Amino acid sequence: MEKPNVRFYTKSKMPRMRWATDLHHHFVYVVKRLGGERKATPKKIVQAMGVKYLTLSHVKSHLQMYRNKKRRETVQAERRMRREMRWREFQQHLQIYERLRDATNFMQNQSRLSYNTEKTIEFLKPSNKTMEVEHAHDGVVATGDGADVRLNSTGLLKGEEKLSLGLTLGLKY
Repeated sequence: MEKPNVRFYTKSKMPRMRWATDLHHHFVYVVKRLGGERKATPKKIVQAMGVKYLTLSHVKSHLQMYRNKKRRETVQAERRMRREMRWREFQQHLQIYERLRDATNFMQNQSRLSYNTEKTIEFLKPSNKTMEVEHAHDGVVATGDGADVRLNSTGLLKGEEKLSLGLTLGLKY
């Protein structure tokens, strides 16, 4: 069986360098001046920065971390933009739905109103039906064609069946 080629970690002889904030800002400025993190090379960055103790390996490592950070930020920005676009699309669809629902309700109400108007016109048309109205001591009694309606002095129906104009004509308020 063949052993896999694994390169073991060897610690660098150079001590680890801590990038101070002002040094990092200078690094970012130089990288931007050289055309961005994709075009800038470590050798050009070291030459442009002009810092004595800064080595090529320091800049290579820092540039790699800087590129990774920028890539993550770009991916996060794209995700955020996609989420915002989906949210805007959802809001637009919701507005369209609400407008369609309102238009449908309006059309249904217009249809009901038209139907009720037709029924009212039929009700108000002269007919051969007769109705007799009498005044009783407790109100008014109207009789005719099998219907007896008893009204009190305020004009309200007496008994359990109290009807309104809305129920009589089929109108909804």
